[in-house]
Amino acid sequence: MPFLNQQTDVMSTLELDHVLAHVAAFCLSDVGIEKLEEQLFFTDAELLQHELDRVAECVSLFRFDDPFPLSAFADLRPAFKKAQVSGAFLDSKTLLLVLNFIRISAHVASFFENRPDQYPMLQKVVSGLGNLSHVALEIQAVIDQEGEVKDSASAKLKEIRRGIYRLESQVRRRLENLLSAMVQRGHAQEDQLTLRDGRLVIPVKESHRGQLKGIVVDQSASGATVFMEPLDVLEMNNEIRRLRYAERAEIERILIAVTHVVRESLDVLNLTFDILSALDVVCAKARFAIETDGVPAEINSEGKVTLKEARHPLLMIKHGGKEKVVPLSLEMLPPLKTLIITGPNAGGKTVALKTVGLCVLMHQFGLHIPAQKGSELPMFTRVFVDIGDQQSIEKDLSTFSSHIGKIKTILDSADNATLVLLDEIGSATDPEEGAALASAILTELTRRQTLTLATTHMGKLKVFAYETEGIQNASMTFDQKSLMPTYEFRAGVPGASYAFEIAERMGLSPDILKEASRYVGDQKGRLESFILELEESIHTAQTLQRENDIEKSRLEGLVKLYEIKVQDIQMREAEEKKKALEESQQILNETNVLVENLVREIRESQAAKDVVKNAKKALQEQQAKVTIRKPKKQTPPSARSPEKDDWVRWKGHSGRGKVASKPDSSNRVQVQFDHMKMNLPVAELELLDAPQKEKVKVTVSHHAPSSTVLDELDLRGLQVDEALPLVDKYLSDAVLTGLHQVRIIHGKGTGALRKAVGQHLAGHHLAKSQRLGHWNEGDTGVTVVELT
Repeated sequence: MPFLNQQTDVMSTLELDHVLAHVAAFCLSDVGIEKLEEQLFFTDAELLQHELDRVAECVSLFRFDDPFPLSAFADLRPAFKKAQVSGAFLDSKTLLLVLNFIRISAHVASFFENRPDQYPMLQKVVSGLGNLSHVALEIQAVIDQEGEVKDSASAKLKEIRRGIYRLESQVRRRLENLLSAMVQRGHAQEDQLTLRDGRLVIPVKESHRGQLKGIVVDQSASGATVFMEPLDVLEMNNEIRRLRYAERAEIERILIAVTHVVRESLDVLNLTFDILSALDVVCAKARFAIETDGVPAEINSEGKVTLKEARHPLLMIKHGGKEKVVPLSLEMLPPLKTLIITGPNAGGKTVALKTVGLCVLMHQFGLHIPAQKGSELPMFTRVFVDIGDQQSIEKDLSTFSSHIGKIKTILDSADNATLVLLDEIGSATDPEEGAALASAILTELTRRQTLTLATTHMGKLKVFAYETEGIQNASMTFDQKSLMPTYEFRAGVPGASYAFEIAERMGLSPDILKEASRYVGDQKGRLESFILELEESIHTAQTLQRENDIEKSRLEGLVKLYEIKVQDIQMREAEEKKKALEESQQILNETNVLVENLVREIRESQAAKDVVKNAKKALQEQQAKVTIRKPKKQTPPSARSPEKDDWVRWKGHSGRGKVASKPDSSNRVQVQFDHMKMNLPVAELELLDAPQKEKVKVTVSHHAPSSTVLDELDLRGLQVDEALPLVDKYLSDAVLTGLHQVRIIHGKGTGALRKAVGQHLAGHHLAKSQRLGHWNEGDTGVTVVELT
């Protein structure tokens, strides 16, 4: 039975129904939407893995291959049912829909035939597509592109239509002549023929109807005009009507014959329809995965839960991408079975619960989840949630009673294959009793090995989680300075409620807060104080870690820059040596030839003075070529400090750069080196003379300025072998200067360059992930790369 019918409240609470509505928007057929709504909640790991693999192949197809030929097709099930009846026939418009469907099927089959080993899971889906070319030929022989029966469908139909055309032309000419004469005499109301009941008639003034011999077919609303069919054309119109009857009969005969061909192939047509409908669902899931940067979660058989940077897909859609949604990274390893999440109100606890639950449901509906690769989820047979205010006036239930009713249902069924999500457990009643009841419920669920996530504000549950095996504290972080939530999940540490701090910020009287602190008691105060101190320590440690990571990245960048510069110097040195050797060898060869020629000339002239003189002159000229030029003496560096727009060299490094800023408080300046800017101490810089003529450097095109390497690379117009080396160099430069995300513009075109870039990036050590651009980022003409 579809999960939708089993646990509608769970789907609604976790908003899976909204997610499926977004997926359905990508379907190309109404039957695809129906199949998605009837989607089974996979509880068999093998079947689920097959579905996830199919979606993954389809994502790869959309990203890197040619446009997929599956397009919109009509729901033909009623037509196929009608065609089953012997003697029944499908009208010409319906047959055109059948023809279009067969063509789509043929295009899809051809697509996969040309890629026999590329998409093995999708190949299995389409393996049952039959050959329906004979049906297509029969239909297109009699139906035109507008869905009308062709004149050439039969010789008889062609002859009938010729007769109709000939008679209608004669009738029109005769009526136009009569109308023209009556207009001249002032008897006709208008100068245009009119169609009434399928017959051409003449509009005649009521006062002059006797001037025309004929039959009154109709009359205007005012009665001033009558529409008459002259007796002169009555017989011809009757003949036209008779031919129309014959035309309909012949068309019906033709359609019955074509429908018979369809009837003989109904088994193949129905199977093909089911296959394309199923493929439509897979394609819709793949398009949704691309929109939400989804990945297939790995199926874990050991009860392990790992979510890496998971995001709520509806929040991503609402805010226009993942950048504005704080990711959730969560891990539960056996024997851990229960997480108690604490923290202030509006801190993101409920969103965290929903994100976990929604990722589980999406996963077991065969959808990719919006997370990073390496996320793992176990298989669940049931999911229970108790989230939100469940007060029911109709059933005379309080919020607490409704919560207890939900929990009873959970305890009646929960086992080690169940996921339970409880929001504000133990609330809406006496705190002491609520905490005790919550502890007992969570203990029982943990004993049953039920994977449970619960949120609470109760301090006693924080201590309970610390002391109980299989249960762990967790919290949503809070900025103590701004008293604003950060929505970041933190495992192993309980969170403070910050009730007094928030109340103080909102302007509550200090005396009231002091009195409230006295009521809380020392033990409660010490616990909250301990949590606050722990949070402050963690925050400090995380800040230091981030600073260390930044410094580490900077140093790694400098090391890479140094290595690149050294390699560049070594290459240039080798080239210079090779060039000098070649020049020396050439001069040596020329000198040998010159000496031999001079010796021969001196011998032949018996050492004549003018010959010897010319020989000496030639040797002096040759000697000038090989004279070693002493290097120019370097001008000692200026004593003044570098200023903006000065040219400098970073001591210990090759290359020159231009100072782009004034010294800051720490006596550092920003220096532009080719494609990068660096903040360097003034003491490490050496002033250089400005270059005589700065060469124009060609850079890749960009749309937005950057303080370092440009944030996008334009490859449009390049061949694959020209583009890929540019991609490698660009990624290296981008990593060196600290860019985390870049755009590679390859255009749409044939898709060959997009495919090559995607495949190249898939194995690139500097590319952490990649995706095609969203509609507002350049769509499939752009690949967005996240760098390592």
